[in-house]
Amino acid sequence: MARNKENANFVTELLSNMKRQLIRCRIALVISLAGNIILAAVLIFR
Repeated sequence: MARNKENANFVTELLSNMKRQLIRCRIALVISLAGNIILAAVLIFR
C-alpha cells in the first residue's frame, strides 16, 4: 500500500514537472513568434 502511494507521488511530481516545462516551452514559443513578427514589420516598413 505504501509502495503504491510512493509511485502515485512520483507520477504526480513527474506530471507537474512536465506541465512546468510545457508552460516554459509555450512562453519561449510566443516570445520567438513575437520577435519574428517585429523583425518582419521592421523589414517591411524600412
